[in-house]
Amino acid sequence: MTSGRADVVNGNVLCEQREPRWRVAVLLSGAGRTLHNLLGVIACGELPLDVVAVVSSVPDVRGLSVARDAGIPVATVARKAYPSVSSYSDAIYATIAPFSPDLIVMAGFLRQVLVHPGWEGRILNIHPALLPEAAHYAVGKGLFGERVHAAVLAHGDTMSGATVHLVTDSYDEGPPLLRTEVPVLPGDDPVTLGGRVFHAECDLYPEAIRRYIASRPDLRKQRSIGTGAKA
Repeated sequence: MTSGRADVVNGNVLCEQREPRWRVAVLLSGAGRTLHNLLGVIACGELPLDVVAVVSSVPDVRGLSVARDAGIPVATVARKAYPSVSSYSDAIYATIAPFSPDLIVMAGFLRQVLVHPGWEGRILNIHPALLPEAAHYAVGKGLFGERVHAAVLAHGDTMSGATVHLVTDSYDEGPPLLRTEVPVLPGDDPVTLGGRVFHAECDLYPEAIRRYIASRPDLRKQRSIGTGAKA
């Protein structure tokens, strides 16, 4: 990432323009390990992002503390406070709208959010299994974290991994952007397999985001994204 550079020509300071930074809203539901990893990559200058807001579906989780410690505005939008997926989605978009994000990054977010007009192709998620191969047994409502790894082991797979994909209105069915493979080792249980998969995710998600923003430079400039629900 270009951090900006100054040259002196004929006594005048000429500053190279900084690489445009994408404004990102992060959605989470738990400990914030993925958020913590992304913030570390950003701090090292390896991703031109500004995390402008963090929204949790669960109050008082560690992920909110990770955000607060980094000086990032936080909010909690609990699913049980809303009668439908549509109204819950409206609340999520209304919460992040004041921060004008270019992109939504789901980082262990366990609730469904519908893709509102203008947000198609602008929401990323990471799933701790290989998609689409594992789609018929390791995805869907209630399948997250160690439950996914348990499903992979029960299926008898010798290879697992993680997949970064675009979010659509169906759980984990959006187009994959980037994947990484992680072998299933003899004696693995959901905890040991999950630990290796998360270690791989720490490289995969930043790289997928890096490729995404590099291939879609015009999306960052479109600031006037509506918050209205889908028809």
